[in-house]
Amino acid sequence: MRIISPVDNLTEAQGLLDAGADELYGGYVPAAWEQEFGLLASINQRTFSEAQIGSFDELAAIVALAHDHGRSFSLTLNAPFYAEAMLPRLLAYVDEAVDLGIDGVILADLGLVRLLARRHPRLPLHASTLAHLGNSEAVRFFHGQGISRAVLPRHLCVADMAAIVARVPQVRFDAFLLVGKCPNTEGLCTFHHSSPDRIWPCEIPYEIKALEASASPRLLAAMARQGSWATTNRRHGCGLCAIPHLAAAGIDGLKLVGRGAPAAQKIKNILLTRDFLHLAENMKDFSEYRRQARRAHRLRFGSPCSPNVCYYPEFYEAE
Repeated sequence: MRIISPVDNLTEAQGLLDAGADELYGGYVPAAWEQEFGLLASINQRTFSEAQIGSFDELAAIVALAHDHGRSFSLTLNAPFYAEAMLPRLLAYVDEAVDLGIDGVILADLGLVRLLARRHPRLPLHASTLAHLGNSEAVRFFHGQGISRAVLPRHLCVADMAAIVARVPQVRFDAFLLVGKCPNTEGLCTFHHSSPDRIWPCEIPYEIKALEASASPRLLAAMARQGSWATTNRRHGCGLCAIPHLAAAGIDGLKLVGRGAPAAQKIKNILLTRDFLHLAENMKDFSEYRRQARRAHRLRFGSPCSPNVCYYPEFYEAE
């Protein structure tokens, strides 16, 4: 499986490639976009500058560096939808990026998918997790509109992923790993992630109360789980235990989260993923593999594993 890493600037790009990233992905906000629509009209689901490549020239240099190392770069344009007035700016932006040699675009807006598939028929289009492709028919529909890859939503279990992969073999699939686990279904979430302190809505403790005196066991379990999020850190999201199962399911790439994170953290995540990909290929005893993954999680984040931050909690067992 390929290791897919975020990149935010040229300074860190070499280190990410040296650590073992097979593909880089990142976003860039053109000055014309910011002037016309403002930064909060997100072009790529990030509203703080540290998560954006600083200039068009820097974007060009990152693409060239990735190609010099035999790797690829995908541009992130994954807002769930864009207004009609934004489309001319978006199309001109993608035209310029294609001229640089980008290797793909990660996107969610179906209208933009259809426009780009006609405008740039050789450009690989990746359905973002924001497209919320949670079943094989949704993937098959988007493939008919022009996508050739899809990032599967975070809330799917590996068995569901395996079923989708088997039913739509003409599409390549990526799955998330390491940091950024969220309690919400991202493609359906309407919270705004614009806090200057980068404290996101899913990190703010809140209480769910039942409308009726007698709540169902299912609602009570949901209430308890939501309350438990105040005791865990979503930035400790993991999933290392699932790598052998993701490989068996036919997942093509492991997508690491972290646009806007420090370079050192991104590099640690790449190295950890690389080590456990190697371990998954060579270790037959899954129980021992899992023990090593749990130990690595504790060393990486300084905290024990938790089903809240496990990307694939079906493999979680309480210590």
